[in-house]
Amino acid sequence: MYLLFSVDSVDFFIQSHTHTQQLFFFTSTPIILSSNHMIVLHCIVLHYITAFKIASWNVAGLRALVRKEPNELAKLCKKYDLDMLCLQEHKLQEIHLEDPKLQLKGLLDEAGYDEHWSCSTAKKGYSGTCIFVKRRGEGKAAASNKAKQTTIGAYFAAAASTKGKNATTLNNNNTENVHDEDNDTDNAILPVSSETLTPTAVGFSVGKEIDNEGRVVFLEFPWATIANVYVPNSGQKLERLNYRTTEWDKFFLKFMQDKQQERGLPVMWLGDLNIAYQPHDIWNDGAKHLAKQAGVTEQERASFTEQLEAGFVDVFRRLHPTAKGNYSYWSQRAGNREPNKGLRLDYFIASTEMFAEESNVIPRDCYMIMDQLGSDHAPVVVELEIKGSR
Repeated sequence: MYLLFSVDSVDFFIQSHTHTQQLFFFTSTPIILSSNHMIVLHCIVLHYITAFKIASWNVAGLRALVRKEPNELAKLCKKYDLDMLCLQEHKLQEIHLEDPKLQLKGLLDEAGYDEHWSCSTAKKGYSGTCIFVKRRGEGKAAASNKAKQTTIGAYFAAAASTKGKNATTLNNNNTENVHDEDNDTDNAILPVSSETLTPTAVGFSVGKEIDNEGRVVFLEFPWATIANVYVPNSGQKLERLNYRTTEWDKFFLKFMQDKQQERGLPVMWLGDLNIAYQPHDIWNDGAKHLAKQAGVTEQERASFTEQLEAGFVDVFRRLHPTAKGNYSYWSQRAGNREPNKGLRLDYFIASTEMFAEESNVIPRDCYMIMDQLGSDHAPVVVELEIKGSR
C-alpha cells in the first residue's frame, strides 16, 4: 500500500510491502520525529495508492485440479494476496456448479471471494471462464482488506495508540473508518474506498454467436473494464485459423474498443490468448514446423499486431522487453516443463493510456508463477497501482 502526503512544502512517501517497509523523504523542511511516531502538522492527503493483484490461469479442467488439491486455489490467492483470480478452460457446465458432490459453487466463498462463471453450452467439457473477485466491506474479505489500510501513527509504532482509544466502525457504504478522539489528523485512516475496488457490473456477452462457448467474463470497475478471455485455438490442423484471425480477433477488439469509448475509461483483457507473439515467447522460434503450428502462424501474429497497433500494450513485454525463458505453457505429452521448453500464451493486454503516470490505474509488474503445478499452464500475475481518495 502507498500513501502520499503533503505538509506545506514537504512531500513524503510511505511505501509498505508484505515483507519490507521503507520510508522515502523528499523535503526541504525539517520533519519532527518523536520516539514512537511522526508529528505532522497541516497534513493534506493528495493520493492514496493501493496495489491490486490479478492472476490469470488456464487450469485445463477445474474438476481434476480440485479433486487432486481441493484447496489449491485458496492457497494461491492467499500466498499472492490476490484481488482477482481469473480462470480459463474450466470445462464445466451449469450442472456441475449445482452438483453438491463436486462443491464447486462457492469454491472460494470462505476465502472471501465472489464468483462469476461463464460455461459452454456448445459442447460438454469444453472451454469456460470464471472470475473470483475479493469481496469488500463485509465478512472475511473485509478482515483481510484491513491489512491494506494503515494510519500514520500505527505505521511508526503501536505505542501511538496510548494517545486515545480507536473506534472501528462500518459506515453505510461499507467503508471502514478509524477515528482517534485525541488526534484526528495524525491517526486518520486513509483507505482507497471499498467502492473503488468493487466491480459495478459484470457481463458475459460480446454480442456474437461464440457467446455460447463461455469464453468471456468481464467486470466494470470505476477505473477500468477488465475482461477475462479464452481465445479460440486455431486447432491442430488449423481448421479454425481463418475464424480466429478474420472474425474473433476483429470483433473482440471492437468490443473492447467500444467499452473503452462508452465508459471513457481504459480497458484490459487477460487470459490464454493462444499466441506466442515474439521470438522470446517460444523456446524454439524459427523451427520449420512452427509455420503450421497453432499459436505461432504468420496469420495469428499479424492479427495480434493489428490489435496492439489499435492502441494497446502487451503488459509483460512492456515491463520486461528483453526477458527470455518466461513461459506460461509447456507440452505435458512431450515432457517439456522441466527443461523449460515452453511458450508464452497467457497475457495481460492494456490500453496504452494506463502507462501514463497521471492514470488512475498503472501496471507496475507482471510475472509468471512458473512453479505452480496443477495444469499445463502457469498462472500469470499483474500488479496494478490503483489511485483513490479518502
